[in-house]
Amino acid sequence: MKNGEIKEKIFRFFEEMYYSPKWYHYPVILALLPFSFIYLIIAHFKFPRNYEDMKIPIISIGNIITGGSGKTPLAIAIAKHLKDKKIAVVLRGYKRLSQGLVVVKDFNEILVPVEISGDEAMEIALSSNAAVIVSEDRKKGIEKAKELGCEVVILDDGFDKPFKKLNIVIDKKLKNPFVLPAGGYRYPRLALRFADIILRENVDFKRNVKKTKGDVLISAISNPKRLLKYADVKEYKFFPDHYFFKKKDIKAYRNKTIVTTEKDYVKLKQFGLNLKVIEMDLEINKEILDKIDEYVKIS
Repeated sequence: MKNGEIKEKIFRFFEEMYYSPKWYHYPVILALLPFSFIYLIIAHFKFPRNYEDMKIPIISIGNIITGGSGKTPLAIAIAKHLKDKKIAVVLRGYKRLSQGLVVVKDFNEILVPVEISGDEAMEIALSSNAAVIVSEDRKKGIEKAKELGCEVVILDDGFDKPFKKLNIVIDKKLKNPFVLPAGGYRYPRLALRFADIILRENVDFKRNVKKTKGDVLISAISNPKRLLKYADVKEYKFFPDHYFFKKKDIKAYRNKTIVTTEKDYVKLKQFGLNLKVIEMDLEINKEILDKIDEYVKIS
């Protein structure tokens, strides 16, 4: 077995352990619980107690799990809702092949390729009129947004960032109740008390997804098996979250119709494949949108 295949099997083992644990996962969970306790202590002291006023309305979108809750679609939906404002989305740009602050998109054009921006940033850039900035240092990203003349900042994955903001948190319950590394929670559920707005799928927002037909489903997102109900395909091939595809990965599927997500499309389109994207529209309840509008108005 090749090293790549071993790594993928390990990745899938832990992904399944976090989201849908089976009996054979529990010995590993029990062995990792002492480390989860240490992680909890570190997380407790890491969470901010003071919040800096950046002099611009900041809408933070976060969650308390490791991934797969829908932060990026929510950022896009809020950016579209605030279409009358000059919006900037600021995010880390996880797994990008660059460092530091990068303006992915200004209000005129996309400025860098997906390898430099990261897949989530490019998805937002292609799906909204917002400026998009990636930066490990979110403060520098917010300052750059102000420099570009933005009126509102949407902070992707900003739950634990020390800024005055409207703290929106997507609440998704996992079958495994523990924090990392024994479970898939980044913060315990008690941390939800720091949220201004808690969103629950199919209660406060819903995904309207059109089922897509093709030959094979290819994706590199967190917990990709959730896509199977939206894809009418004969086979599937999954890769680790945020994986940058190589030619050898898709060679066998070159003559097939590939069903994929928006997040994967931005990395697959360069290969000249027959791609069909799963269309998804995220619908947010009016009460939530009214709270966002009120926050922007008074900030």
